[in-house]
Amino acid sequence: MTEVMMYEESICDVKWGTYVLLGLLSLIFGIVIFMYPGITAAVLVMFFGVLVIVLAFMMLVMALMTPGTTARPTWLLLGAILGFIIGVGAVLAPQFFGAILTIIIAVVLFMIGLMNVIIAISEKTFPHRWLLFFMGLLSVIFAILLMVYPLIGSFIVFGVLIGIYFIFYGILSIIAGFLLRSVRKEYCKA
Repeated sequence: MTEVMMYEESICDVKWGTYVLLGLLSLIFGIVIFMYPGITAAVLVMFFGVLVIVLAFMMLVMALMTPGTTARPTWLLLGAILGFIIGVGAVLAPQFFGAILTIIIAVVLFMIGLMNVIIAISEKTFPHRWLLFFMGLLSVIFAILLMVYPLIGSFIVFGVLIGIYFIFYGILSIIAGFLLRSVRKEYCKA
């Protein structure tokens, strides 16, 4: 029988400075991303391309090591070739692949928004269904804008929104660090 050990950490053990440092780094990172969203979008798509190339290489190795008695090595080989093409394409033409990823995101957002609107209209007993309808409508409008302008959409989705996220996360982390410091002063008198 395995014995499970629980680790209990009190608020006195948590380092408040870690939150502040993480917050400052996130804030700086977010401001840089927000100032250069185009470069951020291109770099993220290029990282995606490198990841796909690595996965394609792993699929190629698996295809070569799998016995040829089934169709599995053939499918792995085809997947590896497709992965290499997509990965190299993303590295060489990040704007094009960023636009494609934006269209995929837009289609998913459109479907989510459409489902929210349908549920809000059809479920008469659902409390606050106006909020669900509004969320769905917002998703549909945002998705249509991304589909109509995929290059601008990739610029916004992968650059501006990520920058905004890190700015807000950084601010909240700094606040959490200083709040933790004040709580520790009160509770940890050791």
